[in-house]
Amino acid sequence: MKKIIAVLLSVLVLFSAVSVGAFAEDETDVQTYYTITFVDYNGEKIASRQVEHGKVVNAPANPSRESTEKTEYIFKGWSADNGVTVYSGNTLPVATADVTYTAVYAEKEIKENLTFWKLVASILERINMIFEYFDKIFDFDFKRP
Repeated sequence: MKKIIAVLLSVLVLFSAVSVGAFAEDETDVQTYYTITFVDYNGEKIASRQVEHGKVVNAPANPSRESTEKTEYIFKGWSADNGVTVYSGNTLPVATADVTYTAVYAEKEIKENLTFWKLVASILERINMIFEYFDKIFDFDFKRP
């Protein structure tokens, strides 16, 4: 009789351990996802995605910024800390929290290509300004013979 009770208690303890282990496994199967948002330099949203905790974040296609008359903008990468750390390429750090990445651009000055004829026109314009200046000061009439 003691053997039967011992066996029954062993079986009961075994089933309890299995059910507690199964319950614990169910709780660890819960996945955590984070929202990863990508915005342009002006705060305009480019993309957003849900990434599982510990998984690598893949960036969207590189954005572009329209150049101005004097400045060209070249995409450098993504930053989550106002440009202190810039991640170039498509792979960013693993997801551990909700993050917003902002596009970072390098500025390149556009230099005007000064041709020979533009240079001549500029010189002639300055000479004309000098003649107008002397005409006002000394009341010369440079058009008179």
